[in-house]
Amino acid sequence: MFAKWPAPGRVKTRLSPALPPALACDLYRALLHDTLSAAAGADAGERFVYWAGAPADRDAVALPAGFAAREQRGADLGSRLGSAFDELLAGPGDRAAIVGADCPALGAPELRAAFAALAAHDLVLGPTRDGGYYLVGLARRAPAIFEGIEWSTARVLGQTLERARASALRVHLLPQLDDLDTPEDLVRWLAESVTRAAPAPSRTRRLLRSLGLLPDRAGVQTGAE
Repeated sequence: MFAKWPAPGRVKTRLSPALPPALACDLYRALLHDTLSAAAGADAGERFVYWAGAPADRDAVALPAGFAAREQRGADLGSRLGSAFDELLAGPGDRAAIVGADCPALGAPELRAAFAALAAHDLVLGPTRDGGYYLVGLARRAPAIFEGIEWSTARVLGQTLERARASALRVHLLPQLDDLDTPEDLVRWLAESVTRAAPAPSRTRRLLRSLGLLPDRAGVQTGAE
């Protein structure tokens, strides 16, 4: 998992001023916890959290058993992803998937599906509504797919697929899920949690209920048709 160190004013900044920095950080911590829970349920031999902006005493954030901490290295997201995959794909037959902590709908089933797809594909991507991706998995090193990408734009997924085609990679796309980055994302996702019986993962749900943003029985349909 790629994650930013959870500090007010440094994470989920696009949610402000809808959420004050401290509450935005609380939300990120909840998303971080739920993503770790999803990763714990994946069929993976090793699990790592690659921190960005972590202090020297990064052990102040306790990781679940079975997770090790590493640091993101590189000038931009592409170089950091490439560096991480160089480490994760060090041995023959290795497969690796990297996710962020921004996708509240991500669960262990999506991660298991990603690893299953990597048995027959070189590259697995989990698309997001905003044109990016919530997951990238590789069965072999492919640094070219991270080069020259216009990160944080709606062109990320398309440009990545173009580079994958140029590298003759076998690509598998997972179902589209939504990141939670902006107030509009939060409003849409809250509405879906209530009306489509799709509640947030547990820690995130508890936080949003405590803020009065979700009813006590979010995602449960009532009444008769």
